[in-house]
Amino acid sequence: MPVGILVIRWDNEIGPINEGFYPENLKITNNLLTQVYSSHRYQSLKPGFASISLKNNKVVSFFSGVGADYISAENYVVALLLRRDEKPNKYREILKTIAAEILDKIQDGKFKRVLPDLYKDLAKI
Repeated sequence: MPVGILVIRWDNEIGPINEGFYPENLKITNNLLTQVYSSHRYQSLKPGFASISLKNNKVVSFFSGVGADYISAENYVVALLLRRDEKPNKYREILKTIAAEILDKIQDGKFKRVLPDLYKDLAKI
């Protein structure tokens, strides 16, 4: 079971911005935001998946893309924070579904309301 869901937006002046996360007791550092976002931008501007291993966790994430090829909302990352012993690839399919639902609701901010239910869906994996 993932530790949490995280939504990151890139701002050209500020850098990575934490747009929302669940559960609310997650400790999200600016360093974590930067590492997750950077794992995508160093690879490509196109939408896609990435996974990284950190000191205490693993992360599997989906980047919405930048430029002509973005999906739903430009320059966002939807990430699942995992325990160190979990396999990121196991969550790719559900992450596609979760990312699509979140990205479709980004513009009006309604994605924050669905985070708890999406997190509960992860328990079924």
